[in-house]
Amino acid sequence: MFRVILILGLLLALFLLLRNYARLDQPARKRFWVWFGFGLIFAGVLFLTVTGRLHFIAAIATAALPFARRMLPLLRYVPLLRRLYQERQQSAESTPHSAPINASANLSIEEAYEVLGLDRGASREDIIEAHRRLMQKFHPDRGGNDYLAARINQAKDLLLKESA
Repeated sequence: MFRVILILGLLLALFLLLRNYARLDQPARKRFWVWFGFGLIFAGVLFLTVTGRLHFIAAIATAALPFARRMLPLLRYVPLLRRLYQERQQSAESTPHSAPINASANLSIEEAYEVLGLDRGASREDIIEAHRRLMQKFHPDRGGNDYLAARINQAKDLLLKESA
């Protein structure tokens, strides 16, 4: 019988909440969800206390306190990290992945041969082999950097276009 009354009470409370929620404007709805969340947390803690299971949650929270104390000073960097992440996402979306890092610095044919370490008039196979050899040395995954890898790729592309 107690469960039936509890279920009916919860349904009545849900009905009243939804009816009042429909009447609220946008800022009031945000406040509603905040208070609703706090209410759910309070009801959950109350339920755990009544059923004798709160000790489990308290043990987890107590174990997390030393870690939280050490992490608290790092929270001041969260806005900075979020801004850096957004800037990186925007720059990644604005430039295609195959584009060189510094697209404004166009190579001349002579510079491209110099980057790949080839003499003028090298064959297509020589260009591909020199590119492969240099990328094995200077690829970012192998300790090189993005700029050098981009210059090597740009030189290869330019020379392959020239030889075609």
